[in-house]
Amino acid sequence: MKKSLIISLMVAALVCVFALPAVIAGNAPADNMVLKAPEGVKMTKAPVDFSHKGHEGYGIDCMVCHHKAASKDAITGCTAEGCHVDASKAAKKDPKGFYQAWHSKKADASCLGCHKKEKKAGKKDIPVSCKSCHPKK
Repeated sequence: MKKSLIISLMVAALVCVFALPAVIAGNAPADNMVLKAPEGVKMTKAPVDFSHKGHEGYGIDCMVCHHKAASKDAITGCTAEGCHVDASKAAKKDPKGFYQAWHSKKADASCLGCHKKEKKAGKKDIPVSCKSCHPKK
């Protein structure tokens, strides 16, 4: 009895050690992503290489950028239905449009808005020019 209890506890411990990290990582986003326009939309600049870890390192909460999600478990991309889906030329200046999700200078939830705010606050090496985010490939 005692031997089977010890074996059961060891097996349970091993399952926790090996399975738990996989379960926790299941909701984690890909570290390196390439941000580009939705399919069917012509891009005029190169896609943007994006690092979640890099932004996490600055202490940015996921919910700042993913402001429409109800929780971290409910996060979807900006091109998901109900978010910044309109990538038309007419929607370029619309705060709900695809372009403004990244380029609005007024919204903290947009890349450019946040980067400009951080640069103004004195942070170094924050990209704010087109070429620093959209390098020619």
